Amino acid sequence: MKASKTLSGPVVAVVAAVVASSVAFGATPASAAQEAYDPTFTPVAADLIGVGSDTTEISMHYVAEGFDGFPGFNDGDAGFRIASFQAGGGGQLTFPQGTTIDRPNGSGAGKSRLYGDNNVAEVDFARSSSALNTNEVNAGLQAFPFAVDGLKLAVSNTVPSHAPATISAADMVKIYDGTVTDWSQLGGTAGTIKPLIPQAGSGTRSFFVAQLKTANNGVDVALAGSVTEVQEHDPAPIQGDANAVAPFSTGRAKAAGSAIKLTEGFAANRALYNVVRGADLARADIQAVFGPDGFICSDAAAPLIEGSGFLQLAREANGGACGVATQAATSNFKTNEVSETTTDLTATSPSAGKVTLTATVGSTAGAPTGTVTFTEGEDVVADEVPIVAGQARVTLSAVEAGSHTYTATLNPGEGFLASSDDATVVVSDEVVIKAKAKTVKKGKNAKVKVTIAGAEGEVSLLKGTKEIDSSMLKSGKATLVAKKVKKTTKYTVAFGDQTTKVTVKVKKK
Repeated sequence: MKASKTLSGPVVAVVAAVVASSVAFGATPASAAQEAYDPTFTPVAADLIGVGSDTTEISMHYVAEGFDGFPGFNDGDAGFRIASFQAGGGGQLTFPQGTTIDRPNGSGAGKSRLYGDNNVAEVDFARSSSALNTNEVNAGLQAFPFAVDGLKLAVSNTVPSHAPATISAADMVKIYDGTVTDWSQLGGTAGTIKPLIPQAGSGTRSFFVAQLKTANNGVDVALAGSVTEVQEHDPAPIQGDANAVAPFSTGRAKAAGSAIKLTEGFAANRALYNVVRGADLARADIQAVFGPDGFICSDAAAPLIEGSGFLQLAREANGGACGVATQAATSNFKTNEVSETTTDLTATSPSAGKVTLTATVGSTAGAPTGTVTFTEGEDVVADEVPIVAGQARVTLSAVEAGSHTYTATLNPGEGFLASSDDATVVVSDEVVIKAKAKTVKKGKNAKVKVTIAGAEGEVSLLKGTKEIDSSMLKSGKATLVAKKVKKTTKYTVAFGDQTTKVTVKVKKK
């Protein structure tokens, strides 16, 4: 049995007649090596190219290329791929038509490439961890929400932090406006506070500054001179400094491991977005990825998004906001709940030329809904077989003699992930049933030993037309029992539609 991970959920729209560009995507210059969350392939003009947020660079990389055995969008056959470029790392990016730009680092930097003087037509979307600002709204940009993240304050966990375990929103304001400069003033260990903030253009910075304003009774907070800019979500400036503190994505904090820890007190939720030009909103490829019925809102994308530390928003049909284009900040944080499944396939050959396939499906959330498709290699041998009492079963006829390997794939209903399993069975064109039994005393049980070389499946013992025992063949062998035999009796051994006779003799007194 295996719980393999395959695509499921809403059907991704197929983009027809996409012409792949013959102009290859240029690699970044030798002075700027490819980054960990850049595309693993060379994009072309037909591909959906994105830049921007550091917060969601891992998430969109997983959505595009898969993670931990779960396939991404690019494993499908939509006719184009998602090419999402990491925020940090520096250097330049050269696009399919030859345009070269500095690598955009952050939500604002990414969105700026969709309009105005910095517009780059070859950039199709921008990752963003903040909602659209006034300039972006006026430029006609549209944001597709897809996940929910949290924001807290992070301190060192590598060396003992001087910060208290809890930092309230009010105390956070005092730290960043310079009113409080030593941790001892907030109940921590004495030490000069080193407040850090993400680089300019960061969506996390924009969101954090808005939270400071909210905590300051709606008044903008003037940052103290002690506030230092750092790369957002980089644990390095925090982990080795007992006095450092910085806003940090709760999702990205999971990737940082034990190097940092998040404090109690201040906490805020936010939606995460992919942003496009308003003129591109109805494009088939944009909708196939980001729209309400697109891949990013499908059940198949949920484990990819969760793998990067976030939770997928629920679809509109389920009361959520995933994929619903907006120019306002999303406040509907209802999430999608999906369950992994298991599929266990057994394959038996009950008689010559026949194969019975039984797929047993399950999940921690109860019996999965959906159907099962059985294949042999690239050939579908039984499509969308209904699941009854947790099983889908089909019997194939006219199967050629020899070894056959079949695959059962669960086509899940909503709320479940797909899974599959393989099984191999040997099919004979002629089945030879050998059955023998020892002589027994009157009234005693008789064992009938059956051998069917190379066969698998159930074998039965009949008295007349009544079945009196049955057993599964193991390595082509089974033992059947005739109970309380009173006289010499002829029985029938049946395997599928093939039979043979066996006589149980009773000893004479």
